Amino acid sequence: MLPRISCIVSLCTSSFTGMIAAAKPVDSYSSRTAPRVNLGYAKYEGVALSNGVNQFLGMRYAAPPTGSRRFRLPDRPLNETHLVQAHKHGAVCYGVNPSVPTPDLEFSEDCLFIDVYAPKNASLNKDGGLPVMLWIQGGGFVQNINANYNGSGLIEATQGNMIVATFNYRVGPYGFLANHELEEGNLNVGLHDQMAAINWIHEHISKFGGDLERVTLFGTSVGGGSVLLHLLAYGGNSANSSKQWRAGIAESMYLPSVYTVDEMQFHYDHLLTATNCSDLECLRQLPIEQVQAKNTAIPFPGQHEQALFGYGPTIDGGFLPDRPSILLQQGRFVRDKPIILGSSTTEGTVFAPQANTTDDVDQFLTAQLPGLTKEALSRLNDLNSDIPATFPGANVTQAPLYYRAAEMLGDSSFLCPAFQFAAGLQHAGVPVYLYLDRILDPVEVAAGYIVPHTWDT
Repeated sequence: MLPRISCIVSLCTSSFTGMIAAAKPVDSYSSRTAPRVNLGYAKYEGVALSNGVNQFLGMRYAAPPTGSRRFRLPDRPLNETHLVQAHKHGAVCYGVNPSVPTPDLEFSEDCLFIDVYAPKNASLNKDGGLPVMLWIQGGGFVQNINANYNGSGLIEATQGNMIVATFNYRVGPYGFLANHELEEGNLNVGLHDQMAAINWIHEHISKFGGDLERVTLFGTSVGGGSVLLHLLAYGGNSANSSKQWRAGIAESMYLPSVYTVDEMQFHYDHLLTATNCSDLECLRQLPIEQVQAKNTAIPFPGQHEQALFGYGPTIDGGFLPDRPSILLQQGRFVRDKPIILGSSTTEGTVFAPQANTTDDVDQFLTAQLPGLTKEALSRLNDLNSDIPATFPGANVTQAPLYYRAAEMLGDSSFLCPAFQFAAGLQHAGVPVYLYLDRILDPVEVAAGYIVPHTWDT
């Protein structure tokens, strides 16, 4: 039986939500008291907030992934010869169109920035530094959906006893384009961006007062799934993937299907055709505006509907030597990282369509999971025939087939992978704590979502 922590659900739905809610606009002091940090390649000036938090925004953790660096692994950040003001967030990485409306955000291909929030006296800590929380944002590998996450609320909630860092990473074709030209070490560059940020924390966080031996990765949705992918990285055999962090938290974790290069080649072929390019070098030389104009969501081959999250990792023989389920079965992962992971009860309700027929449900599911067979779909429909009768205490407001589609997607893409991972890790002796959030909120229930995706964060 998996280990249980009686307070884990309330921690992730009440305390953690309160930490995030505590983040609020605060005043900054004058530049005379502005904190500064020397990272070797650059000197940054942050902002001292009136709540006792030093805020460093928009620092580079890698070189701009533009021009010849497009579709390539991240490089170390370039040297800066002058003092750089770290007063505002860096640009957010371009996502797949249509993007979520975000009028207050700046988007750019030059987007590999990291933010650090630290108590003003963190560098004076005499116990080897403060623990560090490194946030990996979600967005299904097609968007940076939690860009500019404010870490100061977490610091206030812990009375100044932690450091929080957040960062952007490449998504969509910029982070997960796959073809055989890229097999020479440039697949899954979005995951390598994440690793570059983790390495940056290991190299530099002590300069902000952090303890490089106490780094916890945490994320929600595909950010949580990314935590688990780093557990599997290089089959558990990479010093870079395993020595730079100590523990992980995966909330409402979404672990996308991992395909072969051949299975994901259709994105590359579509982009070539749409941009009138003939090869990868042409795509690298195009102005980013022309590439982004054709960066649209398309269906998987043989499907009629576009997938919600059409991009994702591929088996590359390096970072991902095989599919996560196989790596888990073979025990090819690091085993010294305590992990908290879990899900909300009805993860799929925010994604499901208003289905009118079983065929509508099947078409939606196969658009997201093109490997599903007719036999598997039939079995799934049978298993979920009593939905939504299984939502005790919730006065459901949507049609039954909507909830069936939601339950089938939620189970296959969120809950089952979480349970499978927890069981596999526990079997290998990894300290793992699994939760399922069943706490009902009247607003979410009234909207028909019950306990939806990311409600546990």
